[in-house]
Amino acid sequence: MPGLLDGIRVIEIATFVFMPGAGTVLTDFGADVIHVEPPDGGDPYRALYKMRPLPEGERNYCWNLDGRNKRSLVVDLKTDAGHAIIVDLIREADVLITNYHPSVLAELRIRYEDLAPINPRLIYAHGTGYGEVGDEVEKPGYDATAWWARSGLMDAVRPAGSARAMSTAGMGDHPSSMTAFAGIALALYARERTGKGTKVSSSLLANGAWANSILIQAALDGCSDYVPPTQTTTPNAMLNHYQCADGRAFFLVLIKEAQEFERFCVAIERTDLPADPRFTTLSARREHANELAALLSDWFARKPLAHWRARFEAHAITFGDVATIADTVNDPQMNANGVFVEFADDPGRRVVNSPLELRDFPKCAPVSAPALGAHTVEVLTALGYDRERIEQLVAANVVAAG
Repeated sequence: MPGLLDGIRVIEIATFVFMPGAGTVLTDFGADVIHVEPPDGGDPYRALYKMRPLPEGERNYCWNLDGRNKRSLVVDLKTDAGHAIIVDLIREADVLITNYHPSVLAELRIRYEDLAPINPRLIYAHGTGYGEVGDEVEKPGYDATAWWARSGLMDAVRPAGSARAMSTAGMGDHPSSMTAFAGIALALYARERTGKGTKVSSSLLANGAWANSILIQAALDGCSDYVPPTQTTTPNAMLNHYQCADGRAFFLVLIKEAQEFERFCVAIERTDLPADPRFTTLSARREHANELAALLSDWFARKPLAHWRARFEAHAITFGDVATIADTVNDPQMNANGVFVEFADDPGRRVVNSPLELRDFPKCAPVSAPALGAHTVEVLTALGYDRERIEQLVAANVVAAG
């Protein structure tokens, strides 16, 4: 069965994760994405898996994740002949995805205003670190800086007074790529209604603000400064994490505490707590939150996570395991819901799936990420370039074939 986006051609002149992540989701639904890479190494994302502290391994897990299903075309965009190839591609393309700085796009003559006249139906998706205007428009932005640090998340998630945490690789890029994907999907829908293409814009800065929007909105509305709690100095012991006897931990979330507290006490076999004057009412529990958290910390530390998990599930108490990365790959709920899928061309090897499904339009089975320039000849041949012309372009270092 063809994918929902079968026949949609995407030209991806982008690096790393934010915008190429959107292209990956498009491929999951059948779009043909041509990832345009520069000579001399291609997309630097291909080498990210070698950067520590990322896990060591022989497989290029970064590239396998976001390069899957795509075709690799190596072109030197700084040359006139390379630019001509891009123009030929744009004439027949539906979408262009890029994250290049505005000055670079201007230098390469691939701004929206350069390409829209060539193909008025083109959807032009541009992702930036800090937006398209302002003093920092040319500033390099990664999710660790523009999304994690600049949004206030890095400062807000640490316990009060403790060291700030590093972000994990792609932690802001991949959620932001879903914003870009949504924008492209909306633009394709708009084109169906109007017959015209348009430009889609998003930034890591804006996505970081959206991720941290509840606390930012509180600041916009003049609320008091947010003080990150610690596990032991918390204003709410019922919204907290606790460690068990085996070193594992869980996160407790009692949103409807007024109705659930007594049931919670039954679940943990501490029916004495509701009679304790410090914990009898909701306001009392808030006033004595640190004492309750200390009491619960001691109590939960007496038995392993499996014990508390069984008790919580038996009494419908909302909680979540604090999983390790190793836990996730064998998580039965993740596996049951297709969070991981097998490569069609390498059975048994799995990849993280994109996080949405359409009931009547199944995704395409993923295919391994391409070698650098693996599809250069194929793409150029489809554009009408004959063998002699392709060999001339290779000899002139305008293109490279894998």
